[in-house]
Amino acid sequence: MTRRRTVVSDSLTELRGALPNIDRIRVAKVIIGAGYTGVSLPSGQVGLAHSLLSEQVPGCCELMKRAGHLSGSSALELARLALSWDIRSRVVGVATLNALSQLSLRSFANRISTRKGDIANHLTVRGDVVAVVGNMAPTVKKLRAKAKRVYVLERNSDLRDDETLPDTAAEEVIPESDVVLITGTSIVNGTVDRLLELSRNAREVALVGATAGIPPTVLFKHGATAVATVKVTDAERVMRIIAEGGGTPSFANAVEFVIHKPAPRAGE
Repeated sequence: MTRRRTVVSDSLTELRGALPNIDRIRVAKVIIGAGYTGVSLPSGQVGLAHSLLSEQVPGCCELMKRAGHLSGSSALELARLALSWDIRSRVVGVATLNALSQLSLRSFANRISTRKGDIANHLTVRGDVVAVVGNMAPTVKKLRAKAKRVYVLERNSDLRDDETLPDTAAEEVIPESDVVLITGTSIVNGTVDRLLELSRNAREVALVGATAGIPPTVLFKHGATAVATVKVTDAERVMRIIAEGGGTPSFANAVEFVIHKPAPRAGE
């Protein structure tokens, strides 16, 4: 079967162009935690991806058979796992893509503008209809204080309440929204491409979360106007937090929350 170009396949292509030595880069460590999976490189960069345990099925897979041998593997080989149909493999693949993206950001310096902060504070949403894919409670609370209406879509039934819609509502809700925020876990579960297609009418489209750390230039090409993710500043601490089952709230003193946007063109 011939696959179409996707966010993941384009990320692999972008990284090969940005990192001429990518074939020689090895992975230093892989930790698959209860909350996040982390992949570190010998040069210190760390890529993160939500482990999505709720979407994994019991049983063995090819990745589990390699347990104990992932560290030291080719980074490009592990990054290609992001194309796998197996969710466990995709998690490790996306985390590796994110680590390589951190290494390559300097190559994109003239194409992106980066600032620190919370995406909810950098969006103009007064009077707008907002769709949030993934129940990001703190962000949703801030948006509801200033938007006309906020729709929250969530795949995991355990994270839904009376005001939350199932993610299947995306086909109806997103095309009618002015602003769309999409969780980075959509890259892992394979829904990101369709969600970006549905967001074509929106004024602002942001990918959000630690898992959204793939090359921002690729997400811009696919319709995103912003990428709100993290830059790991303390690799050892983050990897320890992951190993001990921690998640985003525990990362506060070990990462910077950053927002990437396309760099203004000359004359703008």
